[in-house]
Amino acid sequence: MKIEDLQDAIGQLDDHVITETARARRKKRPTLRFRVGAIAAAVAIIVTSFIVIQVIRRPGNSPASGVVALAMPEYPIMHKCPSEDMLSGSASDQEAFDKANDAWYADLLKQRNQPEDYKDGVMALAREANRLLLKGNGENRIYSPINVYMALSLLAETSGGDTRTELLQVLGVDTIEELRKKAESLWNAHYLDDGQTTSLLANSIWLDKSLAVKKDAMQVLQNTYKTAAFKGDMRSTAMTERLQKWLNEQTDNLLESSVDKAGFEEDTLMALASTILFRAKWDDEFDESNTAKGTFNTLTGAVETDFMSDSGSNDYYWGNKFSAVGKHLINAGSMWFFLPDEGISVDELLDDPQVNAILQNSLTYENQKYLIVNFKVPKFDVMGEIKLEKTLQDLGIKAAFTAAADFSPISKNAGLYVSDVTHAARVMIDEKGVTGAAYTLSLFGMGAPPDEIVDFILDRPFLFVVQGHDGLPLFVGIVNQP
Repeated sequence: MKIEDLQDAIGQLDDHVITETARARRKKRPTLRFRVGAIAAAVAIIVTSFIVIQVIRRPGNSPASGVVALAMPEYPIMHKCPSEDMLSGSASDQEAFDKANDAWYADLLKQRNQPEDYKDGVMALAREANRLLLKGNGENRIYSPINVYMALSLLAETSGGDTRTELLQVLGVDTIEELRKKAESLWNAHYLDDGQTTSLLANSIWLDKSLAVKKDAMQVLQNTYKTAAFKGDMRSTAMTERLQKWLNEQTDNLLESSVDKAGFEEDTLMALASTILFRAKWDDEFDESNTAKGTFNTLTGAVETDFMSDSGSNDYYWGNKFSAVGKHLINAGSMWFFLPDEGISVDELLDDPQVNAILQNSLTYENQKYLIVNFKVPKFDVMGEIKLEKTLQDLGIKAAFTAAADFSPISKNAGLYVSDVTHAARVMIDEKGVTGAAYTLSLFGMGAPPDEIVDFILDRPFLFVVQGHDGLPLFVGIVNQP
């Protein structure tokens, strides 16, 4: 939708460089395409953040219950990643493949060619949020730093005064203009829909029909954040059903059990929703014939589960309290696994500077060695839901939750404030694809690894981090029970 169309649609409103180089030529292995909807055989990161903004309603007639889509974003059109199945050995086939591959690669470079500093805010937020969100009582914990950052960016865009100032501080920027540039770069750098890998950040705003909204703010939301906009009676069944449909569409129906609970409260006038959907394949898949039952030692006892395994040359990392291995994803980043040393709690790794050093730049990390690594990791499908209000207040976002909240940039209506922030996530890994990574921190050292071969067996609680192509933490979690 063009901006002129958006203005017509909302006329009733107020007038007011790639850190991981993608393959330019892939000669050795066929391209594996992912079919949308197939959960198996893929890395899948699915996250939603849902912010509810309320006001005390005045008595009056309930508006009509229909839902109007005020704006729908237009996403970039990408050439598909060519499959080597199109090669038959002839010169013409090779020429056609090379032409298709060049077109795909040019699109990839265009999306990922962003200013270097766009990543800083997400990295800083993750370092603070990890310890607040992931420490727990033995349950699996998962969240997406990039998704939380984007959701808070939307909140900052719609707020003003002290409310916006607190949000900008947490987001690591001085001005809303700076945030807009970073958010736009984040969205573009992490957009990939080429038939092989899916990486998509999606945003939406939900408005009660009685709420007068400023057109200039809506235009910024659409242009900078690719935000869909919907308007209707927030108390109606139709509005709730449309919200749930949108969330399921953006997350490929992989969070249905959480989405089924999503909805609007009696006094809700506005809501913001952000999602991330990420699917990628291992660069080097696990052999399914090697998958076998094994014992995973949870905090409450041993359980039997399926372990994937392989053995081969790999970089092996260690710190004073952990060991770590990374596994690459095709054109999409890496998944890191951090295993605490015996006697060390996985929670101790959340503040470990050595873990952060590996994630920031594994190439310069001192304690690493190229070895034969016997690697075993449990297959898992874990899901988590977190209420973020307390965490956000602990980070310094306070005014937004009070009667003093300022949302004047989006609407003249008085009394808007944030009442609820929900974050849901699901991570799955199998032999063909993975989501996750692990890092641990403790008080005693393991020392140097053996000279030639090392076992890396994730048979007790571990930390995982899924990094995007640019090193940004897309997903961080702790697996206590596979």
